[in-house]
Amino acid sequence: MDEILKVRNLDFGFEGRNILQGINFHLRRKEIYVLLGGSESGKSVFLRLVAGLFTPQKGSVEIEGIDLATASRKVVQEIRANMGFVFQEPALISNMSIYDNVALPLRYHTRLGEAEIRRQVEEKMGMFGVDRRYDRSIPAQLSLGMQKRAALARALIGEPKLLFLDEPATGLGAEMELWVARVLKNYQERAGASLLVVTSEWPSVLDIAHRIGLLENGKMGAEGTAQEMRVELKKTISIDSSFP
Repeated sequence: MDEILKVRNLDFGFEGRNILQGINFHLRRKEIYVLLGGSESGKSVFLRLVAGLFTPQKGSVEIEGIDLATASRKVVQEIRANMGFVFQEPALISNMSIYDNVALPLRYHTRLGEAEIRRQVEEKMGMFGVDRRYDRSIPAQLSLGMQKRAALARALIGEPKLLFLDEPATGLGAEMELWVARVLKNYQERAGASLLVVTSEWPSVLDIAHRIGLLENGKMGAEGTAQEMRVELKKTISIDSSFP
């Protein structure tokens, strides 16, 4: 099976408002897919639907050929154990230290000893420049940018094969945005992972994308490789004219 994620005829609404309509989508194995959309496009809702956090009102979401809406709770938990997620907000547990936030997936989904957990936590925190001096800090003591870095470290801690990323570079600054894009690309190549990134404007992530799609008014628009999408991208976001 070439597709790790498949969405068929997906509809979703809230309080009488249609948010997503007739969405068909697939994410291939070992692929980085960037989904672009504005603030009212429905991209964050879409990401929660494909991660199984929301249930479609119509249509289906399949991961590894398993329909999340009809699968048993145990099967869904097994799928989520191999999944990483970064929300638009860092979504760190407020009364838990940064170290413990990053370590949480390993403690919840594995039986690793604390020595190995510490090794992996320090490795992933180091990837995103989260200094060890923040280990015992709680999220409120850190800047939003540093909280976002910790959230990225937590998403990668279990070496997931499927990553869902909602505006992961917001608030990080241009230099760190480029760094995060490179880290994610290196991780994807090393781990053979599949990444779905939703963003409104993060130009550096476009350089690492295998495919790019546009979500407009709750519907899928144009889709293609970065090269194929050049004209559409120039209409939609502000990018340098040297973009390939």
